[in-house]
Amino acid sequence: MSEEKLSSESQQDILKDLLVGGNLTTRDITQQNIKNQINLLLLNISDDDAINKAFSKIAPDGWFDWRDKPKDVNDVLEQLEEIPYSNPNNPALLKFVYLLTQDNNIPQTICQKLKQLLTNESFEASSKTTSVQSLHSYLLIQLRSEGSRELYVKAWFIPDDTIQDPWERFKPLTVNEQQPEIPLEREKLPVLLSNLLQQCFEEYLQGQSTQLTIEIFLPRDRLCDEVEKWVYQDSEGFDITIGTEYQVVVRSYDRLKQLRTQQGSYWRRNWETVQLTWKDVPCCEQVITISQACFDPNKLRKLLVEKIILKICCNLSNLERNGLLSAIHSAGTPIIIWSRCEVNSLKNPEHFDALLEKPLHELSACVRKQRLAADHEMHLGNHLVLLWDDPNRIPPNPALEFSAS
Repeated sequence: MSEEKLSSESQQDILKDLLVGGNLTTRDITQQNIKNQINLLLLNISDDDAINKAFSKIAPDGWFDWRDKPKDVNDVLEQLEEIPYSNPNNPALLKFVYLLTQDNNIPQTICQKLKQLLTNESFEASSKTTSVQSLHSYLLIQLRSEGSRELYVKAWFIPDDTIQDPWERFKPLTVNEQQPEIPLEREKLPVLLSNLLQQCFEEYLQGQSTQLTIEIFLPRDRLCDEVEKWVYQDSEGFDITIGTEYQVVVRSYDRLKQLRTQQGSYWRRNWETVQLTWKDVPCCEQVITISQACFDPNKLRKLLVEKIILKICCNLSNLERNGLLSAIHSAGTPIIIWSRCEVNSLKNPEHFDALLEKPLHELSACVRKQRLAADHEMHLGNHLVLLWDDPNRIPPNPALEFSAS
Protein backbone atom coordinates (compact mmCIF):
# COMPACT_ATOMS: atom_id res chain seq x y z
CA MET A 1 0.00 0.00 0.00
CA SER A 2 1.21 3.51 -0.74
CA GLU A 3 0.26 4.97 2.64
CA GLU A 4 2.23 4.00 5.70
CA LYS A 5 0.89 1.10 7.74
CA LEU A 6 -0.89 2.16 10.87
CA SER A 7 0.78 1.20 14.12
CA SER A 8 -0.80 -1.51 16.23
CA GLU A 9 -1.84 0.99 18.92
CA SER A 10 -3.34 3.33 16.33
CA GLN A 11 -5.26 0.46 14.81
CA GLN A 12 -6.72 -0.48 18.17
CA ASP A 13 -7.70 3.11 18.96
CA ILE A 14 -9.36 3.69 15.59
CA LEU A 15 -11.10 0.32 15.64
CA LYS A 16 -12.49 1.09 19.08
CA ASP A 17 -13.80 4.43 17.83
CA LEU A 18 -15.28 2.80 14.76
CA LEU A 19 -17.01 -0.18 16.33
CA VAL A 20 -17.97 1.22 19.71
CA GLY A 21 -18.39 4.92 19.05
CA GLY A 22 -21.41 6.74 17.69
CA ASN A 23 -22.09 7.87 14.16
CA LEU A 24 -19.02 8.85 12.18
CA THR A 25 -18.78 12.44 10.98
CA THR A 26 -16.60 12.66 7.90
CA ARG A 27 -17.21 16.18 6.61
CA ASP A 28 -14.10 17.45 8.38
CA ILE A 29 -12.04 14.30 7.96
CA THR A 30 -9.36 14.25 5.28
CA GLN A 31 -9.54 11.73 2.45
CA GLN A 32 -6.41 10.06 3.84
CA ASN A 33 -8.04 9.47 7.22
CA ILE A 34 -11.14 8.09 5.54
CA LYS A 35 -8.92 5.66 3.63
CA ASN A 36 -7.18 4.61 6.84
CA GLN A 37 -10.50 3.90 8.55
CA ILE A 38 -11.85 1.97 5.55
CA ASN A 39 -8.66 -0.07 5.34
CA LEU A 40 -8.82 -0.98 9.00
CA LEU A 41 -12.43 -2.09 8.77
CA LEU A 42 -11.58 -4.27 5.76
CA LEU A 43 -8.77 -5.92 7.66
CA ASN A 44 -11.33 -7.06 10.22
CA ILE A 45 -13.53 -8.84 7.68
CA SER A 46 -12.80 -12.56 7.89
CA ASP A 47 -14.95 -13.61 4.92
CA ASP A 48 -12.40 -13.99 2.09
CA ASP A 49 -15.09 -14.99 -0.41
CA ALA A 50 -16.94 -11.69 0.09
CA ILE A 51 -13.69 -9.74 -0.36
CA ASN A 52 -12.71 -11.65 -3.50
CA LYS A 53 -16.19 -11.41 -5.04
CA ALA A 54 -16.32 -7.63 -4.58
CA PHE A 55 -12.79 -7.17 -5.95
CA SER A 56 -13.52 -9.30 -9.04
CA LYS A 57 -16.37 -6.93 -9.94
CA ILE A 58 -14.07 -3.89 -9.65
CA ALA A 59 -11.00 -5.29 -11.42
CA PRO A 60 -10.93 -4.27 -15.12
CA ASP A 61 -11.20 -6.99 -17.73
CA GLY A 62 -7.78 -8.55 -18.31
CA TRP A 63 -6.45 -7.27 -14.95
CA PHE A 64 -5.12 -10.70 -13.96
CA ASP A 65 -3.47 -11.35 -17.32
CA TRP A 66 -0.29 -9.81 -15.90
CA ARG A 67 -0.96 -9.82 -12.14
CA ASP A 68 -1.44 -12.53 -9.56
CA LYS A 69 -4.79 -12.68 -7.83
CA PRO A 70 -4.75 -11.06 -4.36
CA LYS A 71 -3.63 -13.39 -1.61
CA ASP A 72 -5.16 -11.47 1.31
CA VAL A 73 -6.90 -8.21 2.24
CA ASN A 74 -3.66 -6.22 2.22
CA ASP A 75 -2.97 -7.43 -1.31
CA VAL A 76 -6.51 -6.43 -2.34
CA LEU A 77 -6.02 -2.94 -0.92
CA GLU A 78 -2.74 -2.52 -2.76
CA GLN A 79 -4.25 -3.55 -6.09
CA LEU A 80 -7.28 -1.30 -5.55
CA GLU A 81 -4.91 1.67 -5.42
CA GLU A 82 -3.36 0.63 -8.74
CA ILE A 83 -6.67 0.49 -10.65
CA PRO A 84 -6.98 3.64 -12.83
CA TYR A 85 -10.05 5.85 -12.44
CA SER A 86 -11.32 8.93 -14.23
CA ASN A 87 -13.06 10.61 -11.28
CA PRO A 88 -10.74 11.41 -8.35
CA ASN A 89 -13.72 11.56 -5.98
CA ASN A 90 -14.83 8.05 -6.87
CA PRO A 91 -11.81 5.72 -6.88
CA ALA A 92 -11.89 1.93 -7.02
CA LEU A 93 -11.68 1.72 -3.21
CA LEU A 94 -15.02 3.48 -2.74
CA LYS A 95 -16.71 1.30 -5.36
CA PHE A 96 -15.26 -1.76 -3.66
CA VAL A 97 -16.55 -0.62 -0.27
CA TYR A 98 -20.02 -0.01 -1.69
CA LEU A 99 -20.20 -3.58 -3.01
CA LEU A 100 -19.22 -4.89 0.42
CA THR A 101 -22.04 -2.93 2.05
CA GLN A 102 -24.49 -4.80 -0.19
CA ASP A 103 -23.18 -8.22 0.91
CA ASN A 104 -25.28 -9.88 3.62
CA ASN A 105 -22.27 -11.97 4.74
CA ILE A 106 -20.42 -8.89 6.04
CA PRO A 107 -20.91 -8.32 9.82
CA GLN A 108 -23.65 -5.74 10.33
CA THR A 109 -21.53 -3.53 12.61
CA ILE A 110 -18.72 -3.23 10.05
CA CYS A 111 -21.22 -2.82 7.23
CA GLN A 112 -22.91 0.14 8.93
CA LYS A 113 -19.60 1.88 9.60
CA LEU A 114 -18.51 1.40 5.99
CA LYS A 115 -21.79 2.98 4.85
CA GLN A 116 -21.12 5.99 7.06
CA LEU A 117 -17.66 6.41 5.60
CA LEU A 118 -19.16 6.43 2.10
CA THR A 119 -21.10 9.58 2.97
CA ASN A 120 -18.08 11.88 3.01
CA GLU A 121 -18.79 15.21 1.36
CA SER A 122 -16.77 14.70 -1.82
CA PHE A 123 -18.38 11.32 -2.48
CA GLU A 124 -21.86 12.79 -1.95
CA ALA A 125 -21.12 15.62 -4.35
CA SER A 126 -19.88 13.16 -6.96
CA SER A 127 -23.03 11.06 -6.61
CA LYS A 128 -25.32 14.08 -6.93
CA THR A 129 -23.52 15.26 -10.05
CA THR A 130 -23.85 11.85 -11.66
CA SER A 131 -27.50 11.42 -10.74
CA VAL A 132 -28.74 14.48 -12.64
CA GLN A 133 -26.92 13.64 -15.85
CA SER A 134 -28.73 11.89 -18.71
CA LEU A 135 -26.86 8.64 -19.12
CA HIS A 136 -26.37 6.58 -22.26
CA SER A 137 -25.44 3.04 -21.24
CA TYR A 138 -24.48 0.01 -23.29
CA LEU A 139 -24.76 -3.71 -22.61
CA LEU A 140 -22.28 -5.51 -24.87
CA ILE A 141 -22.94 -9.23 -25.44
CA GLN A 142 -20.28 -11.05 -27.42
CA LEU A 143 -21.06 -14.37 -29.12
CA ARG A 144 -17.87 -16.04 -30.31
CA SER A 145 -18.11 -19.04 -32.60
CA GLU A 146 -16.06 -22.15 -31.96
CA GLY A 147 -16.38 -25.28 -34.01
CA SER A 148 -19.26 -25.69 -36.44
CA ARG A 149 -22.19 -24.09 -34.61
CA GLU A 150 -21.29 -23.61 -30.93
CA LEU A 151 -21.27 -20.04 -29.59
CA TYR A 152 -19.53 -18.77 -26.46
CA VAL A 153 -20.97 -15.78 -24.61
CA LYS A 154 -19.19 -13.02 -22.71
CA ALA A 155 -20.54 -9.63 -21.63
CA TRP A 156 -19.55 -6.14 -20.49
CA PHE A 157 -21.45 -3.08 -19.34
CA ILE A 158 -20.72 0.59 -20.05
CA PRO A 159 -22.69 2.57 -17.44
CA ASP A 160 -21.68 5.95 -18.90
CA ASP A 161 -20.54 6.15 -22.52
CA THR A 162 -18.95 9.59 -22.00
CA ILE A 163 -16.15 7.93 -20.01
CA GLN A 164 -13.39 7.04 -22.45
CA ASP A 165 -10.75 5.56 -20.11
CA PRO A 166 -11.00 1.82 -21.00
CA TRP A 167 -10.11 0.73 -17.45
CA GLU A 168 -13.00 2.76 -16.08
CA ARG A 169 -15.42 2.43 -18.99
CA PHE A 170 -15.98 -1.32 -19.37
CA LYS A 171 -17.40 -3.36 -16.50
CA PRO A 172 -17.10 -7.13 -17.03
CA LEU A 173 -20.35 -8.91 -16.22
CA THR A 174 -20.62 -12.33 -14.61
CA VAL A 175 -22.00 -14.98 -16.95
CA ASN A 176 -20.77 -17.76 -14.69
CA GLU A 177 -19.24 -17.75 -11.21
CA GLN A 178 -16.32 -19.96 -12.32
CA GLN A 179 -15.47 -18.62 -15.79
CA PRO A 180 -15.83 -15.35 -17.76
CA GLU A 181 -17.09 -17.06 -20.94
CA ILE A 182 -19.57 -19.93 -21.29
CA PRO A 183 -21.27 -21.89 -24.10
CA LEU A 184 -24.57 -20.31 -25.13
CA GLU A 185 -27.47 -22.61 -24.30
CA ARG A 186 -30.72 -21.40 -25.88
CA GLU A 187 -32.91 -22.83 -23.15
CA LYS A 188 -30.92 -20.91 -20.50
CA LEU A 189 -30.87 -17.64 -22.45
CA PRO A 190 -33.79 -15.98 -20.56
CA VAL A 191 -32.08 -16.57 -17.21
CA LEU A 192 -28.76 -15.31 -18.59
CA LEU A 193 -30.34 -12.10 -19.94
CA SER A 194 -32.17 -11.48 -16.69
CA ASN A 195 -28.93 -11.96 -14.76
CA LEU A 196 -26.95 -9.59 -17.01
CA LEU A 197 -29.59 -6.85 -16.86
CA GLN A 198 -29.87 -7.23 -13.10
CA GLN A 199 -26.13 -6.64 -12.77
CA CYS A 200 -26.37 -3.56 -15.01
CA PHE A 201 -29.24 -1.91 -13.18
CA GLU A 202 -28.59 -2.97 -9.60
CA GLU A 203 -24.82 -3.19 -9.25
CA TYR A 204 -23.77 -0.32 -11.51
CA LEU A 205 -26.68 2.02 -12.26
CA GLN A 206 -28.25 1.51 -8.83
CA GLY A 207 -31.60 2.80 -10.02
CA GLN A 208 -30.26 5.69 -12.11
CA SER A 209 -32.24 6.62 -15.20
CA THR A 210 -30.48 5.74 -18.46
CA GLN A 211 -31.03 5.11 -22.15
CA LEU A 212 -29.83 1.54 -22.57
CA THR A 213 -28.67 0.11 -25.86
CA ILE A 214 -27.89 -3.60 -26.19
CA GLU A 215 -25.16 -4.38 -28.73
CA ILE A 216 -24.79 -8.03 -29.70
CA PHE A 217 -21.56 -9.10 -31.43
CA LEU A 218 -22.26 -11.98 -33.82
CA PRO A 219 -20.23 -14.06 -36.31
CA ARG A 220 -20.89 -12.81 -39.83
CA ASP A 221 -23.06 -15.80 -40.78
CA ARG A 222 -25.33 -15.07 -37.78
CA LEU A 223 -25.84 -11.32 -38.26
CA CYS A 224 -29.45 -11.87 -39.38
CA ASP A 225 -30.37 -13.98 -36.34
CA GLU A 226 -33.50 -12.72 -34.56
CA VAL A 227 -31.61 -11.63 -31.46
CA GLU A 228 -33.94 -8.65 -30.95
CA LYS A 229 -36.67 -11.23 -30.19
CA TRP A 230 -34.79 -12.71 -27.24
CA VAL A 231 -37.02 -12.79 -24.16
CA TYR A 232 -36.30 -12.63 -20.44
CA GLN A 233 -38.53 -12.49 -17.38
CA ASP A 234 -38.48 -9.47 -15.08
CA SER A 235 -38.80 -9.56 -11.28
CA GLU A 236 -42.60 -9.31 -11.53
CA GLY A 237 -42.85 -12.32 -13.82
CA PHE A 238 -43.49 -10.47 -17.10
CA ASP A 239 -41.94 -11.79 -20.31
CA ILE A 240 -39.93 -8.91 -21.84
CA THR A 241 -38.71 -8.86 -25.45
CA ILE A 242 -35.40 -7.02 -25.53
CA GLY A 243 -35.95 -5.42 -28.95
CA THR A 244 -39.09 -3.61 -27.82
CA GLU A 245 -37.85 -2.75 -24.32
CA TYR A 246 -34.44 -1.40 -25.43
CA GLN A 247 -32.61 -0.28 -28.53
CA VAL A 248 -30.98 -3.47 -29.85
CA VAL A 249 -28.37 -3.50 -32.61
CA VAL A 250 -26.09 -6.19 -34.00
CA ARG A 251 -22.37 -5.88 -34.57
CA SER A 252 -19.80 -7.97 -36.41
CA TYR A 253 -17.58 -10.14 -34.23
CA ASP A 254 -15.41 -10.91 -37.27
CA ARG A 255 -14.69 -7.21 -37.68
CA LEU A 256 -13.04 -7.08 -34.25
CA LYS A 257 -10.18 -9.08 -35.76
CA GLN A 258 -9.70 -6.45 -38.49
CA LEU A 259 -8.97 -3.51 -36.21
CA ARG A 260 -5.32 -3.23 -37.29
CA THR A 261 -5.80 -4.06 -40.96
CA GLN A 262 -6.65 -2.10 -44.10
CA GLN A 263 -10.30 -2.98 -43.56
CA GLY A 264 -10.07 -1.58 -40.04
CA SER A 265 -8.78 1.70 -41.48
CA TYR A 266 -11.70 1.89 -43.93
CA TRP A 267 -14.12 1.11 -41.09
CA ARG A 268 -12.77 3.94 -38.91
CA ARG A 269 -12.72 6.38 -41.83
CA ASN A 270 -16.35 5.66 -42.64
CA TRP A 271 -17.34 6.04 -38.99
CA GLU A 272 -15.68 9.46 -38.92
CA THR A 273 -18.10 10.43 -41.69
CA VAL A 274 -20.96 9.10 -39.54
CA GLN A 275 -19.82 11.34 -36.68
CA LEU A 276 -19.63 14.39 -38.96
CA THR A 277 -23.22 13.85 -40.15
CA TRP A 278 -24.55 12.60 -36.81
CA LYS A 279 -27.25 15.26 -36.44
CA ASP A 280 -28.23 15.39 -40.11
CA VAL A 281 -30.74 13.47 -42.20
CA PRO A 282 -28.65 11.10 -44.38
CA CYS A 283 -28.38 12.23 -47.98
CA CYS A 284 -28.74 9.89 -50.97
CA GLU A 285 -24.98 10.11 -51.70
CA GLN A 286 -24.29 8.36 -48.38
CA VAL A 287 -26.69 5.45 -48.93
CA ILE A 288 -26.77 2.49 -51.29
CA THR A 289 -29.82 0.22 -51.65
CA ILE A 290 -29.98 -3.43 -52.69
CA SER A 291 -33.49 -4.15 -53.93
CA GLN A 292 -32.74 -7.18 -56.09
CA ALA A 293 -30.93 -10.37 -55.20
CA CYS A 294 -28.85 -10.35 -58.38
CA PHE A 295 -25.76 -8.19 -57.82
CA ASP A 296 -22.05 -8.35 -58.48
CA PRO A 297 -20.14 -8.42 -55.13
CA ASN A 298 -17.09 -6.75 -56.74
CA LYS A 299 -19.14 -3.84 -58.07
CA LEU A 300 -21.00 -3.60 -54.76
CA ARG A 301 -17.74 -3.42 -52.83
CA LYS A 302 -16.51 -0.52 -55.02
CA LEU A 303 -19.74 1.38 -54.41
CA LEU A 304 -19.66 0.73 -50.66
CA VAL A 305 -16.18 2.20 -50.13
CA GLU A 306 -17.61 5.74 -50.32
CA LYS A 307 -20.89 4.99 -48.48
CA ILE A 308 -21.76 4.79 -44.81
CA ILE A 309 -25.22 3.14 -45.02
CA LEU A 310 -26.42 0.04 -46.84
CA LYS A 311 -30.13 -0.77 -47.15
CA ILE A 312 -31.14 -4.35 -47.98
CA CYS A 313 -34.80 -4.87 -48.85
CA CYS A 314 -34.86 -8.25 -50.60
CA ASN A 315 -34.42 -11.93 -49.83
CA LEU A 316 -30.93 -13.35 -50.38
CA SER A 317 -29.69 -16.89 -50.86
CA ASN A 318 -26.84 -18.12 -48.65
CA LEU A 319 -24.37 -17.61 -51.50
CA GLU A 320 -25.63 -14.06 -52.13
CA ARG A 321 -25.54 -13.27 -48.41
CA ASN A 322 -21.93 -14.47 -48.16
CA GLY A 323 -20.90 -12.28 -51.09
CA LEU A 324 -22.72 -9.32 -49.56
CA LEU A 325 -21.09 -9.75 -46.15
CA SER A 326 -17.63 -10.07 -47.72
CA ALA A 327 -18.16 -6.77 -49.56
CA ILE A 328 -19.39 -5.08 -46.37
CA HIS A 329 -16.38 -6.19 -44.34
CA SER A 330 -13.90 -5.33 -47.09
CA ALA A 331 -15.31 -1.81 -47.56
CA GLY A 332 -15.75 -1.09 -43.85
CA THR A 333 -19.47 -0.25 -44.10
CA PRO A 334 -20.55 0.74 -40.55
CA ILE A 335 -24.38 0.90 -40.81
CA ILE A 336 -26.75 -1.60 -42.40
CA ILE A 337 -30.56 -1.59 -42.35
CA TRP A 338 -31.71 -5.05 -43.37
CA SER A 339 -35.17 -6.50 -43.83
CA ARG A 340 -35.18 -10.28 -43.49
CA CYS A 341 -38.32 -10.33 -45.59
CA GLU A 342 -38.97 -8.84 -49.05
CA VAL A 343 -39.99 -5.27 -48.18
CA ASN A 344 -42.63 -4.97 -50.92
CA SER A 345 -44.46 -7.99 -49.49
CA LEU A 346 -44.81 -6.41 -46.07
CA LYS A 347 -47.82 -4.68 -44.58
CA ASN A 348 -46.09 -1.28 -44.32
CA PRO A 349 -43.23 -1.14 -46.89
CA GLU A 350 -43.24 2.68 -46.93
CA HIS A 351 -41.83 2.73 -43.41
CA PHE A 352 -38.57 1.16 -44.56
CA ASP A 353 -37.38 4.26 -46.46
CA ALA A 354 -38.88 6.47 -43.75
CA LEU A 355 -36.31 5.15 -41.28
CA LEU A 356 -33.74 7.48 -42.87
CA GLU A 357 -35.94 10.57 -42.88
CA LYS A 358 -34.81 11.49 -39.38
CA PRO A 359 -31.34 12.57 -38.18
CA LEU A 360 -28.89 9.69 -38.28
CA HIS A 361 -28.45 9.52 -34.50
CA GLU A 362 -32.18 8.69 -34.18
CA LEU A 363 -32.00 5.61 -36.41
CA SER A 364 -31.76 3.05 -33.61
CA ALA A 365 -34.71 4.64 -31.82
CA CYS A 366 -36.73 4.61 -35.07
CA VAL A 367 -36.05 0.90 -35.51
CA ARG A 368 -37.23 0.25 -31.96
CA LYS A 369 -40.46 2.17 -32.65
CA GLN A 370 -41.12 -0.10 -35.63
CA ARG A 371 -40.55 -3.16 -33.45
CA LEU A 372 -42.95 -1.77 -30.84
CA ALA A 373 -45.59 -1.12 -33.51
CA ALA A 374 -45.37 -4.64 -35.01
CA ASP A 375 -48.91 -5.99 -34.58
CA HIS A 376 -48.84 -8.40 -37.51
CA GLU A 377 -46.46 -11.07 -38.75
CA MET A 378 -45.93 -9.12 -41.97
CA HIS A 379 -45.20 -5.83 -40.21
CA LEU A 380 -41.76 -4.37 -40.99
CA GLY A 381 -40.91 -4.25 -37.28
CA ASN A 382 -40.85 -8.04 -37.11
CA HIS A 383 -38.11 -8.31 -39.72
CA LEU A 384 -35.73 -5.41 -39.14
CA VAL A 385 -32.02 -5.89 -38.50
CA LEU A 386 -29.85 -2.89 -37.66
CA LEU A 387 -26.09 -3.28 -37.80
CA TRP A 388 -24.57 -0.27 -36.05
CA ASP A 389 -20.82 -0.82 -35.83
CA ASP A 390 -18.97 1.87 -33.87
CA PRO A 391 -15.19 1.18 -33.90
CA ASN A 392 -14.79 3.42 -30.84
CA ARG A 393 -16.83 1.06 -28.67
CA ILE A 394 -14.92 -2.20 -28.71
CA PRO A 395 -14.94 -4.61 -25.74
CA PRO A 396 -11.56 -5.03 -24.03
CA ASN A 397 -10.46 -8.41 -25.34
CA PRO A 398 -6.70 -9.06 -25.05
CA ALA A 399 -7.00 -12.08 -27.37
CA LEU A 400 -8.23 -9.85 -30.19
CA GLU A 401 -6.35 -6.63 -29.51
CA PHE A 402 -3.20 -7.70 -31.31
CA SER A 403 -4.87 -9.89 -33.90
CA ALA A 404 -4.37 -8.88 -37.51
CA SER A 405 -6.54 -11.42 -39.26
